Amino acid sequence: CRSSLVMSIGCNRSFSEDVAHMPVIRDPEIQRAFKDLMAADWGELPASVIHDAKSALSRNNDDKAGQEVLKNVFSAAEAVEEFIGIIMNIKMEFDDEIGLSGEFINVMLPTWMHLALMNPICGRR
Repeated sequence: CRSSLVMSIGCNRSFSEDVAHMPVIRDPEIQRAFKDLMAADWGELPASVIHDAKSALSRNNDDKAGQEVLKNVFSAAEAVEEFIGIIMNIKMEFDDEIGLSGEFINVMLPTWMHLALMNPICGRR
C-alpha cells in the first residue's frame, strides 16, 4: 500500500478539486488591486497596496462580485497583518523575559505568559 502523498510518475494530483473557482473580475482597477494584494507580503502591507484596494472598494461600479472578492481578500490580509503584529509582540516579550538565547531561563514568567503556554489552544490538548 502506497502513501497517499506519494505520486507515481506521470500522475496528476489535484489538491483543490472541490474548491469553488473565484468569479471573474471585470473591473480593471479591482483586478489590479486584487493582484497587487495577492502578491504583497501580508506581514506588512505596503501603503500603496492598501490605498489601491480602498480606492477600488470605494468606487461605485457594476462589478459587485469583483468588489466582494477584493473586500474579502483585503479583510483577510488586514487580519493576517494584525495577527503577525501580535505574534511578534509576544515573541519580543518572551525575548525580553528569557533573553534571545534563553540565558535568563530561570526567571519566572509572568502569570499571563505561563497561562498562555499551559492552556490548550482551540480545544487541543
